[in-house]
Amino acid sequence: MIKYKHKIKIRGVNLNKENIYNDLTKELKNSKVYMDEPMSKHTSFKIGGPADIFVVAKEVKDIKYVLEYANEEQISITVIGNGSNLLIKDKGIRGITLRNRFTRN
Repeated sequence: MIKYKHKIKIRGVNLNKENIYNDLTKELKNSKVYMDEPMSKHTSFKIGGPADIFVVAKEVKDIKYVLEYANEEQISITVIGNGSNLLIKDKGIRGITLRNRFTRN
């Protein structure tokens, strides 16, 4: 079983996942934010380790905020769609994984 760490290292910088999670949940009221989310729940092949931070964005402003936040904090970002034809390593995805669930009204 994979043992999760609450600190991630991206581009040589140690970041605290809990701080990132708290920052994003405070700002993203209509979107969902998860920490150490198993990506096997979000791929058609049902495989893949955890995403450090997984965001399901439901509004354009939330997508914009996550992208700006990741850029300012120098956090890697991975954007996915519906998860079809997506293979993810057992070690998961470092940084922020953003899933677009925006729908027009």
